[in-house]
Amino acid sequence: MKKLLFTLLGLAAALTLPAQDFKITHGPWLCDMTEDGVTVLWTTNKPALSWVEATEDDGRSFYAAEHTRHYETVAGRKQAHKTLHAVRLNNLRPGTKYCYRIFSQEVLEWKHGDNVLYGRTVASNVYKRAPFRFRTFPATGTDCSFVILNDIHGRADDMTELCREINFGKHDFVMLNGDMSNSIENEEQLFRDFIDASVNLYASETPILYNRGNHETRGVFADRLHDYFPTRSGRHYQLCKVGSVCFLLLDCGEDKPDTDIEYGGLADYDAYRREECEWLRRAVASETFRNASARVVFLHIPLDGGTWHGSNHLRNLFLPILNEAGINIMFSGHTHRYGFHPANDEVRFPVVVNGNQSYIRCDMTGDRIAIRIVGPGGRVAHTHEFPLR
Repeated sequence: MKKLLFTLLGLAAALTLPAQDFKITHGPWLCDMTEDGVTVLWTTNKPALSWVEATEDDGRSFYAAEHTRHYETVAGRKQAHKTLHAVRLNNLRPGTKYCYRIFSQEVLEWKHGDNVLYGRTVASNVYKRAPFRFRTFPATGTDCSFVILNDIHGRADDMTELCREINFGKHDFVMLNGDMSNSIENEEQLFRDFIDASVNLYASETPILYNRGNHETRGVFADRLHDYFPTRSGRHYQLCKVGSVCFLLLDCGEDKPDTDIEYGGLADYDAYRREECEWLRRAVASETFRNASARVVFLHIPLDGGTWHGSNHLRNLFLPILNEAGINIMFSGHTHRYGFHPANDEVRFPVVVNGNQSYIRCDMTGDRIAIRIVGPGGRVAHTHEFPLR
């Protein structure tokens, strides 16, 4: 009898454990920030219906008033069978500070139709700590500050140590300019390589701009990368605007020929770069870009980064367009060492290449661009300053 009782108690505990164990596992992190919106992402250990509540940060308690629930929807349908949650906040005001809270309600059972059985709800804490906060991008102006990291290659601890003294609250965004991982094999690796560290450092309140490097095209899970850094266009390459400044995020693709044995017959980057080139031609001809107060390019592989196929193809396709586009500065990585290439007859804009043991701090004002390359211990290794014409 006693043995039967213990068996029944063990069974009951096993049945109730999943509901008790439901939790937020990673995040939140912010991406795809604009002057009127931002995307909030996080994960749970089980499928859930998730939402975000946000309000302007006016100094009152988060619960001074009821807040609208913002859900992830696809064609009018709330998403409830996912563990990765990406909620877009729209219709925000430019240059405005907001506070927010994330919520997830466990889906206990969903066997057919829309007969969903929900469990408990978990949320970020707004009682023992302040709500998460962010500021939308301004609609006008050149004043802008950002940090650039690249070529971390999964060294999350090194990145954390490198960035320890940065006050990320003073920056508009953090640019991850490629090769944050060696390859992308699964979700947990993404978090382990750099997302968790980014969340701990800044990413719940200072948004990420993500620019793919050649190593992030590799791996079983590489085709899922965009799910974790979504863009409204659905592309890896994009045109972003912060105030009156335009930023071109260009996707480099791979560095070797598509037929290289390393790619297992999966590479088709020559055609992809030609497609991107046609988009770039339209982007720099747009009124938004032509009227910008400054024009900045991010490209992981430098245009003059050697004689490998990827560098040659990028240079042949992109450089003629960029040379006529009034570019003020380009930031690259890839080489794992610092480099500076002043404007010349071949490349008509300066290029700063960041190494793999440093970060770049860039501060833009109405008349200049100031750049500092900062290494371990906060040591400033190089500085550059360019006038804005």
